[in-house]
Amino acid sequence: MPKKTTRYSLDESLGHLASDASRAVLRRINHELSRRKLPITSEQFSVLVHVWDQNGSPQYVLTEKLYKDKTAMARTLSSIESLGLIVRMPGQVDKREKLVFLTKKGRSMMLEVADLVSGILDEAQKGILASDLEVCKSVLRRFHRNLI
Repeated sequence: MPKKTTRYSLDESLGHLASDASRAVLRRINHELSRRKLPITSEQFSVLVHVWDQNGSPQYVLTEKLYKDKTAMARTLSSIESLGLIVRMPGQVDKREKLVFLTKKGRSMMLEVADLVSGILDEAQKGILASDLEVCKSVLRRFHRNLI
């Protein structure tokens, strides 16, 4: 039986704290991308990271990994493709399947953006012990696994 809550504190909610931290990082990334006139958003960067890590992944795999619906993912990929950062090609077995590849322009930009994002994360983690960061990551991974 679930425990009855008489009071709910956002400051004590792991979900809220994780969400707040994520929004702050994403807001900062978006600000810096815009300031440097880089044509992508933090959301598009997340998609590009997955493509970068697994070049040639089917579009449906990206949809599942990023918890997006098919339409939203198709729109996001279309906007990234229009920038010349990715190409979508038909699968070899099933021509209806779309495989997503990073272009040379996409790889070049990802190196720049990855450095930018790493710098922002380094700033956010300043003064936090490496051991504390590892505990935090471990807890968040378990927190996430419990919900999927």
